[in-house]
Amino acid sequence: MINARETGAFDLLYSFVHEHPGGIYQLTLSGVTASAEYDTDYETDNGADADDDEYEEYIAVVFRNISDNTLFEISCFNFPEKVVYEGKEVL
Repeated sequence: MINARETGAFDLLYSFVHEHPGGIYQLTLSGVTASAEYDTDYETDNGADADDDEYEEYIAVVFRNISDNTLFEISCFNFPEKVVYEGKEVL
């Protein structure tokens, strides 16, 4: 955890994805569910200058949407309401 906003649920998802990097995830964000595969994760920031009081670093977990092959990030700023992996609810 590199950001105080990264809750226990985020840590659980981060660990789960690393233990299960293959397979299909159903991720529900803002009431919309996408079928996706884990792609990668990385440390990133909010784009503010490092010496700015608003600067924040965080981890982004990237998934590939199966329906249109686009990539999207999950982070502490847009955490999913529900996560299902291979038909079993994770969160």
